Amino acid sequence: MKKTIATITMALVCGMALAQTESESTDSSTAKSGKPPHMARMESALGLSDEQVQKMREIRDNGGSKADMRAVLTPEQQAKAAALQKERKGGDDGRRAQMQKSLGLSDEQMEKMSEIRKAGGSREEIRAVLTPEQQAKFDTMRGKAGGKGSSNPES
Repeated sequence: MKKTIATITMALVCGMALAQTESESTDSSTAKSGKPPHMARMESALGLSDEQVQKMREIRDNGGSKADMRAVLTPEQQAKAAALQKERKGGDDGRRAQMQKSLGLSDEQMEKMSEIRKAGGSREEIRAVLTPEQQAKFDTMRGKAGGKGSSNPES
């Protein structure tokens, strides 16, 4: 039992150290260009105008949904964004499995969260599916790791 607890503790410490390292590297790349790396990639890949970038930033800062953000794009940009998202979908499965394991999510919770994502729901709608303990872990994962779409409030 003591070995199990020691092993789990070491895994958590290593995970937190790795998350901190990733957060610092994300912060430095944001500081250079003045915008999060995912926004810079999206801006260049879709050819977003400054006005579109500003509108999307406001939507994100106000907790808007993906559907709200898609509404800012032209039909051509929406098609290109959908194609890009489809290309990288394979990587999402691994992240979702990791999140399910890390947060201790049930299959039912994962299904509800998937439905919310497909409907273009917000992060707050996803948080509502979680228990208070899971919400705390979720917030820590999103804020400290600087994950995809994170606004990283500490910067």
